[in-house]
Amino acid sequence: MNLGVYEMATTTKPRTPNGTRNGATSKTAKPNGTASATKAKAPTVDGPPETNASALLKELRNLVFKEYGVKLQLRDARVSTKIGHATREKLGLDIAAQVKKKGGNKKFDWQRWNTKVFPRLFGQPDALKYAPEVVAILMSLLYDTIRTDPEQAVADLVEFNRASLERRNSFQAEQDDDLDDELDDDLDDDLSDELDDEASDELDDDLDDELDEDLDEEEDE
Repeated sequence: MNLGVYEMATTTKPRTPNGTRNGATSKTAKPNGTASATKAKAPTVDGPPETNASALLKELRNLVFKEYGVKLQLRDARVSTKIGHATREKLGLDIAAQVKKKGGNKKFDWQRWNTKVFPRLFGQPDALKYAPEVVAILMSLLYDTIRTDPEQAVADLVEFNRASLERRNSFQAEQDDDLDDELDDDLDDDLSDELDDEASDELDDDLDDELDEDLDEEEDE
């Protein structure tokens, strides 16, 4: 019979203007014709954090060099530079003290030591001829304040460099304060001299006025 066909026809859901049936789970079209979607997640990079950090470091150094024309030193290079400065200073202080104690005609010249003698064997502090560990072990053979273990010896020289830099900065700050005090004293002296000159000029003017009055009185008589 046609009744079944009629019932099936009447239960068919009407289509919506976009061609989908009511209640369908398809994505709703936006006015610009794109379908709505969930927010995009930040891209993830495969590999351990160290690998990602190394890649980021390379980009950072390239960016800084491109923008400012300078190269950021890596950790090992910074440690090596501190070892170089600490070694040059500690050896210089030791040699200078012994030369002074011995007396005689020879004098210790810091300028010559820093620019000629030390670089002849070690190179410049920021470009040592030897690995930092080698220089640190050498220093441990000379001084009991430097431990003999390579890593500990490096740490001791790095600490020596830090303390030395702190002392120099403190000394420089004291010098700056003393200079400011001297400038203030000079300014106070200048102001005092100006006030004295003004007072002296006023006194001279008063004396001149009194003298003029006395002369006028004598002429009247």
